[in-house]
Amino acid sequence: MIHFHNVSKHYDNQTALRNINFSIEKGEMVFITGPSGSGKTTLLKLIYLAEKPDEGNISIAGWETNQLRESSIPFLRRNIGVVFQDYRLLSNRNIFENVAIALMIRGVNDKEVKTRVLDSLKTVNLRHRVNSYPKALSGGEQQRIVIARAIVAEPTVVLADEPTGNLDPDTAAGIIRLFKEINLKGITIIVATHNRELFRNTCKRVIRLDNGNLVGEEVG
Repeated sequence: MIHFHNVSKHYDNQTALRNINFSIEKGEMVFITGPSGSGKTTLLKLIYLAEKPDEGNISIAGWETNQLRESSIPFLRRNIGVVFQDYRLLSNRNIFENVAIALMIRGVNDKEVKTRVLDSLKTVNLRHRVNSYPKALSGGEQQRIVIARAIVAEPTVVLADEPTGNLDPDTAAGIIRLFKEINLKGITIIVATHNRELFRNTCKRVIRLDNGNLVGEEVG
């Protein structure tokens, strides 16, 4: 599904990732962990092509990134949902509109947009908030809306970058349970986090980074 082969990424004179090799299979739920600055966010950016590797190659669902034309990048990204720590919800749009926006940009018809949005909100247990605005929601609710937005287009992969960084422990645990439920539907989930409590006793694979190096794997 996702394969990194000798991947390195540099910024000016600093190496963010160094000779990274690993594979993630379709339907896996995997945690990427390491201290701040270890390369977690850069790794995710390489997967959704916000950045390109300086060395090596990444294969994503059969797409070889070193052979990918710029015009093809949007088509690859349609297979990927992204959950950000800082939510990035539009404050002047209600919850329905925030979740629907990706579908509307793609020209999906109104009936299908409504069905998909309501189904996604049901998955995150916030269908009753469909007409609310982001400022009326708690941090945990906003993050669940971001997850609904990430899955509404039925991606094959969901990436989450420190998705619980702004949340209390109980709410954070609920977010991880939600990711596990989504993963059961066959969606590949990759969660980057420095918080070891999130993957403790999950029985999920954990890839550890430190200072740009892949330093080991374990089972949470």
